[in-house]
Amino acid sequence: MTKSAPTFDPDERLIAVLDSVSDVFYALDRSFRIILFNRRAEEFFGRPRDQILGQVLWNLYPVEQGPAFAQMIRDAMSDGQPRTLNARSILQAGRSLEVRIAPIGDEGVGVSINDVTERARAERELRRSERRLSLAVGANRIGIFDWHIQSGSMVWSPEMEDIFGLPRGGFEGRAEDFRRRLAPEDLARIEAEIEAALAAGDRQVTFEFRILRADGAIRWLGGAAQFVLGDDGSPVRMVGTHVDITDRKVAEAHQRLLINELNHRVKNTLAIVQGIAWQSLRMGGVPVEVRDAFEGRLAALSAAHNVLTRQSWEAGTITHIIEEATAPHHAGDGRLILSGPALDLEPKTAVALGLAMHELATNAVKHGALSDREGRVRITWAAGGGVLRLTWRETGGPPVRAPVRRGFGTRLLEQGLAADLGGRVNLEFLPEGLVCTVEADLGETSPVV
Repeated sequence: MTKSAPTFDPDERLIAVLDSVSDVFYALDRSFRIILFNRRAEEFFGRPRDQILGQVLWNLYPVEQGPAFAQMIRDAMSDGQPRTLNARSILQAGRSLEVRIAPIGDEGVGVSINDVTERARAERELRRSERRLSLAVGANRIGIFDWHIQSGSMVWSPEMEDIFGLPRGGFEGRAEDFRRRLAPEDLARIEAEIEAALAAGDRQVTFEFRILRADGAIRWLGGAAQFVLGDDGSPVRMVGTHVDITDRKVAEAHQRLLINELNHRVKNTLAIVQGIAWQSLRMGGVPVEVRDAFEGRLAALSAAHNVLTRQSWEAGTITHIIEEATAPHHAGDGRLILSGPALDLEPKTAVALGLAMHELATNAVKHGALSDREGRVRITWAAGGGVLRLTWRETGGPPVRAPVRRGFGTRLLEQGLAADLGGRVNLEFLPEGLVCTVEADLGETSPVV
């Protein structure tokens, strides 16, 4: 086939411009001959331009004459209107292309091709992600809101309207329409929490509150939101989610009721045991020191239970445990000094430590530092690696001598309580005063924030 001369004579400047663009570009005259072919087109089609210019496109690439593409070129030449086509590449398998066809005056049309494979892949993934999010939101009944702070406008998702008992599309679209549906006693608190978060520079806030639905129902909602800041750092929007947590709140209230009832019964049982012990030991000819020791241990056990009861038997603060256990044994005159970080102890450790503190305080009153006005007791503790390390150190009291034999209290500390604490208890009878070191496994405990 004889190569025909192009009817369009581009100058060098136009060719330089076309070669600089990243898209594939070629132009066709009205006979479908190629009259322009940039460097990117050479790479795409795998042919140099001097072999391409003047050739009829369909003779070189018959596959390009697909019905949709060919018809778009004819239509663009006919009506002078641009066209766009998105399709899979035939020449390069697996690639997605965006083809734009634009008229070039009366000369013909220009065709530019942009490889949009990565963009198409990202768009497909975004659509899949949006579908997954939509399914998750619907399945978990999560309401989404977007509040434009300056204007007061608010957008709700359909799930949000469901939570508030509104028909789809029934939300009025203003922040005050949200506020008036909150329980009045919760509204002020929520607004104060939002203001506090903004003042502190926190971009996220969580909250729980009650709403008053149109059907008269009162429901608990839990949620989280994040502020979107403007260029000047001031909050522009708040975007967040709400879920109905009424069932959880009801379950928590029922659990608290059960725990309170259990605590009440445990306290009553301990009181009964103390009463029985008091009566039995006084009528059975038991030595006074044995009777007092037993009653003191019951009292220490009861004191530890009282601390745990106040915290719903989830944990006991170490300071409160020590203070309750030692309170009956000193006058609060500063001779017993506590020093250590705030720390919660799991119930088993709290009870065992309370009994240990009672035994040590009892011994200090009878024989150690608290039996002398000049004596002092310093209790220090630290935590690390999941282990509590506590030291009871007596000074200023009468000289100490190691006992010839281990009494019940000593055995209780070194053996029984060490096992309960999941660690060890060591007693040193130094001349200047008793030193007791305790190591206990902290288990699930954590520092108090």
